[in-house]
Amino acid sequence: MIIVNKSQVSLSGGKLIVEASSIGLGPGEWPDFIGVVDDGGKGFLFQREARPFSGGEDEIGGFNYTTTHGFPAVLVVFND
Repeated sequence: MIIVNKSQVSLSGGKLIVEASSIGLGPGEWPDFIGVVDDGGKGFLFQREARPFSGGEDEIGGFNYTTTHGFPAVLVVFND
């Protein structure tokens, strides 16, 4: 599991989005859980979905991470 600050993610189309390298993930590194917290250390825990989404030509485009703690939300981590 990794913890990232909310300032590292963007909001687009109702989803939180981020590129893997910008949160310190190395090639092929897809943690089961990612915590997104505010400056006070409060936030949400997101769990990786079982299947990646395609980046084309047998490439992993990234993973969706979801949470239902308080409200349903999606964190999209793009493979860059």
